[in-house]
Amino acid sequence: MKPVVYLAHPVGAPDRDGIDANLARVRRWLRAIVDATDWSICASWMPYVEALDEDRYRARGLADDLACLERCDAIVLVGGRVSAGMAIERDHAVTCGLRVIDLTACGEEPSDAARLLLAAEMALRGEAGR
Repeated sequence: MKPVVYLAHPVGAPDRDGIDANLARVRRWLRAIVDATDWSICASWMPYVEALDEDRYRARGLADDLACLERCDAIVLVGGRVSAGMAIERDHAVTCGLRVIDLTACGEEPSDAARLLLAAEMALRGEAGR
């Protein structure tokens, strides 16, 4: 069965321009992961960030994200650092017994190194070519 992997990336920023820059970066990560794997990617938090006011909906969005995360097989952490929200997601994934794939050391942007790590992850798991 095709694995479903939750995509975690830093979003918060001091202003809307910073949030939009983070959303642009996560879209590049999404493309890199889709190109390098056969995973079905879950980024349930993206429409919440794009469409809803953070002050009013942050708690609801995080609760909904954790509910989606529980239905995934793994979580992949990207974006150069682990934000406070990502730490909550990662810790919840561990509590649920999910595999944690931490690519934050690869930097803010997807790189050839990140693609190699993704390919190695798939090969180790026997997912290559599926």
